[in-house]
Amino acid sequence: MGPVTSVASDAASGPRQDRGEVPARAWRALAVGAGGFVLFGFNSTATNLAFGAIADTFADASESVVSWVASGYFIASAAFLPLGGRLADRLGRRRVFNAGLIGFAAFAVLSAVAPTIWILIAARVGQAMAGALVIPSSLAMALPDFPLHRRSSAVATWAAAGPLSAAIAPSAAAALLEVSSWRWVYFLSAPLALAAFGFSLAFVSRSKADDDPGRLDLVGTVVATAAIGLLILGISQGSEWGWTAVSTTGSVVAAVVLGGYFLFRSGHHPTPLLNLSLFRIPEVAVANLANLFMSTTSLSIWLIWPLWLGRVWGYSTSRIGLAITVGPICAGFATLAGGRLADRYGQRWLMIGGSAVATGAVLWSFFMFGAEPDYLRAFMPTVMAFGFGWGLSNPSMNSWALSRVPQAVYGEVNASFNTIRNLGAAIGVSTGVAMVGAADRPDVLAAYDRANLFFACSVGLSCLTVIVGTMWIDRTSARRAGPRETMFGE
Repeated sequence: MGPVTSVASDAASGPRQDRGEVPARAWRALAVGAGGFVLFGFNSTATNLAFGAIADTFADASESVVSWVASGYFIASAAFLPLGGRLADRLGRRRVFNAGLIGFAAFAVLSAVAPTIWILIAARVGQAMAGALVIPSSLAMALPDFPLHRRSSAVATWAAAGPLSAAIAPSAAAALLEVSSWRWVYFLSAPLALAAFGFSLAFVSRSKADDDPGRLDLVGTVVATAAIGLLILGISQGSEWGWTAVSTTGSVVAAVVLGGYFLFRSGHHPTPLLNLSLFRIPEVAVANLANLFMSTTSLSIWLIWPLWLGRVWGYSTSRIGLAITVGPICAGFATLAGGRLADRYGQRWLMIGGSAVATGAVLWSFFMFGAEPDYLRAFMPTVMAFGFGWGLSNPSMNSWALSRVPQAVYGEVNASFNTIRNLGAAIGVSTGVAMVGAADRPDVLAAYDRANLFFACSVGLSCLTVIVGTMWIDRTSARRAGPRETMFGE
């Protein structure tokens, strides 16, 4: 695909026009797509609650190895989401969505019956690869049916499926763990995926495939997977191997080399896996960089905080599930409200304000979490504020990026956003687990303090990126002669 030119100016501000009604088929397609997104998010969040039980089942494996059950899921998602977005735009979005659901169900069953930790990790990687077909198509198959002035609300509604799944997962997983095994956490995903498949056939219209799809860069998929995997390997195993050991530095250097080669291929391949021309659009570039920093915290801190509750405050599994549920609930409400506010006022202040609130929330955990349990003053305000801040900012970043590109590349842009989201999650999980270490370490409080400070810095960089990026875009736009037309109108 050739370079994509921006068809919008600053959708971060200003009211919208084009007041067409939303057809019922758009809401039906969005509901089915959001259901697929819920499945993907549920499996990642539920794994966080099941982490201890999985580690107990495979007691001969170290915690850094067990962490690959979570980080491997994010790595495979990050590596294969661009391919999923390409396939969705090329082959038809409903077709790719349905294929992903079938694969997701099959690998969920394999995860549930895995006899060894390595088979479980492999099954989780396969499940993530299937999910990489579901996510980009889940939004792209619905968005074209929405009028231009309602697309921020549509993106926010779809994005609310993330916090919804995160709200459901802790309590549901905790209940399952109390009465049965972690294996049921994965097994139950299979019938839910098949149900979503049936609803897709019934309620979602087929989309037209590309007339000239070209040749996919499958080598790029392998290179990207190896690059991300080696980077996470170096981070997750560094504490065991030694941060200056040849194996650690070699993994990181190899990841950088392969990552550079992947970007080179993407810049020269006729139909690249990652369309770098999209990132020449300033809003797309800024939104994705801010997303990387935000996701390093937002998807991994839900593993670190439950570990804190169990290891330091001595909470039971069911109590952990109830304790953290309030955060995703706040995120869901903020996401839905943020979508309506973005339609009316633009995304800019939602991105800035939300990421600032999320930064303050993690800093609160750094200063307030102590050895003695204090849920009402320390933990509950932290998770509520973080969920609220994320719900305002991250979906607004996604809709801001999508507002800048033609409809033909919605799947691609959404896949790129979620690729970076899962890359950040993989980095955050591996870094967080490496920082907190084993449950019986003598300096456990200091270890969690370091992890919380790392996460606060990461989400703070997200806020700074949005502030500096929007100021830069304003200055660049001011130099251009004449106004540009936005997708949503002015």
